[in-house]
This record gives sequence, C-alpha cells and structure tokens, in this order.
Amino acid sequence: MHAAVLDSYGAVPRYGQLDRPQPAQGQALLKMEAASIKQLDKLKAAGKHYTRYAQFPVAVGVDGVGRLPDGRRMYAMGITGMLAEYALVDLEDCVPVPDTLDAALAALLPNALLGSDAALVCRANIQPGQTVLINGATGVSGRMAVQAARLRGAGRVIVTGRNADSLDYLRTLGADACISLLDSPQQIIEQLVQVQQDSPLDVVLDYLWGEPVQWLLQAFAQCCPQPVQLVTIGQMAGVEIILPSSILRSKPVSILGSGLGSISTQQLRQYNREHLTALLERAARGELVAGYREFGLPDVQDAWQAALAPGERAVVRMG
Repeated sequence: MHAAVLDSYGAVPRYGQLDRPQPAQGQALLKMEAASIKQLDKLKAAGKHYTRYAQFPVAVGVDGVGRLPDGRRMYAMGITGMLAEYALVDLEDCVPVPDTLDAALAALLPNALLGSDAALVCRANIQPGQTVLINGATGVSGRMAVQAARLRGAGRVIVTGRNADSLDYLRTLGADACISLLDSPQQIIEQLVQVQQDSPLDVVLDYLWGEPVQWLLQAFAQCCPQPVQLVTIGQMAGVEIILPSSILRSKPVSILGSGLGSISTQQLRQYNREHLTALLERAARGELVAGYREFGLPDVQDAWQAALAPGERAVVRMG
C-alpha cells in the first residue's frame, strides 16, 4: 500500500510503499479517507515526543478518518500510521463520523477537540458561567478552544496571541477580550491583573508555556482572588519555565497538563462516546469551523513542509 513513510527520526516523510497491516482479534483495517498533519505528528517524527516508534520504516500520522470493511465511516487513532491507504485500528476506539461531514474537516477536528474541549471537560471540569483564558489562541486548537468554551457555557472567554488579524477573527468565534502578546511583558502582566480584578479566571488553557506562562504566574502573584486551574497543552513558546514555589503556596493556583497519558485511555474512550460523536454531528451542521489546506498523499512531503496561514492545518486526502 502507499503511505507517508518515515525512514528515521528527523527525516521528512516520503511517498512510498509499505506492507498492508493485518488485523488481529478486535482490530480492523480502516480504508483511509483523510488525515491531518499536526504538531504531534511532527514532534513524534522528529523523535521529540514522549511516544516513540517501535521500528523504521514506518507510516506516520496518529489519527484520521476512513471506512471499515462493512462501510461504516469512522474516526480513530491508529495502531499503525494513518497517512496511508490503509491503517490498523482498534474497533473499541472507533468513533462514528456523519456521512455529511467533509472528510478533511472530519480528519482535522478530533485532534483539535482533544487539545481543547477534552482538556476543558476531562482535566478542567469546566462549569457553565466560568471565565476561561486561552493562552496562545490563534492556532487551530486555540481557535477550537474558543468555540468549545462557548459550547460548554463559559461566561467569559479571553484570548491571547501575537497575530492581530487572528485575534480579531477570534472575536467572531466567541472571544470577549483579546490581549496581544506583542505588548511588553509589563503591559501584558498589567492587563492580566486587570482581568483578575474584573472577571477572575477559573480556567486557563495554555498552548505556549515558556515566558507567556511566567507572565501569567506573575499576574496571579499580584491578584488571584479565587482558585484557577492552569492546564498546559502545548509548548510553542518554550519547554521550561521558572516556577517560584511561593506562587503555588500563597495563591490558589493549580497547574496540570492535558494530553495522551494525563487523559487515560479509559477517559479518552468515554470522552469519545459521550462528547466527540455529538461534536462531529454539530460540525456536520456547520456549528464548528476550522481552517485547512488539502494535499494528496503523493504530495505528502509538500504537505509536511507547507508554510500555512495562522489557524490553518494541512490535511492529506488518500483518494
């Protein structure tokens, strides 16, 4: 079968051929329709993610949408790479996808929702009326987080980011206020303190880590009138922070992560059953939006290295 083949960590996946995987008990071959290329895929291919490949060459792509042998359309995370004509999946992990939902959007949405809505539901236990700040909201997952927070009944949604046009667009998705990360650190901290005084935060979804989180913590050190959960999902601004012990001892701040591992397999399956199917149905009705650029599987190298617009993700169609 044809696939996006990775020969070693750090290489760019190439269009090549691999043997078609053979399903065992409880597994099935998914005839792939589409798969998106995410930061997770690139980190794993670079050998910089905590999940690893068992051997090379290997097909890349952690998830996607396709059809089971009986014709049912499903989303799944793959046992084998999903940027391929066929992928091996666990039947227990398959999530029904509406036939009316475009394949590219169906391939893109679940990971974006796992990095946003699942963090709100499974890690932050979001409640209606709460105030949510999305730190680094201009990417695909951040834009989805704005929509997810609104769907979950957030009373107020505040976003941060660097791209002015993207921040303006986030208002159309439901953001109430925007903080530009192009301002000076002192200006950013002052704005965050003002947020805490006017409408104290309940939940922070963070896609940046690094200095932007340190600015948040400095603001919390000055003003934190109620408990706030800081949920880290990404590290686009740095892999480490300086974290004074005094902030966690003196203020009601909790820091936790959201991702594969911190959300258990059992929790993920429960989320998929109880939430993901309904969200995909909402997307089929046009209630969730996301930006993407399409490529064919033979053009996977171009897709992997494409310079994409803010809030856009590469999606590879197999057909």
